[in-house]
Amino acid sequence: MNWFLNALTSGIGRKVIMSLTGLFLILFLIIHLAGNLQLLKSDGRDAFNVYSHFMGSNPLIQLVSKGNFFFILLHIFVSMTLVIKNRRAR
Repeated sequence: MNWFLNALTSGIGRKVIMSLTGLFLILFLIIHLAGNLQLLKSDGRDAFNVYSHFMGSNPLIQLVSKGNFFFILLHIFVSMTLVIKNRRAR
């Protein structure tokens, strides 16, 4: 377990965390865009209403929403630590 924490706190480990959280955030944006594009369908907004009801009532989606907030904060924190570490190295 100690090797895992050492790997995550190394420079490369932090960059891996940055890339994984960044990929998750990009995936979230693509799914969010696909859902919002349902407004353009010519079905009287029924598809968007079904989508929005599903997003608001599904507990798994609510968990992913909270996880998204956590990943945003983690992404910001790790980027700040990488910037500080890089400035100290210079």
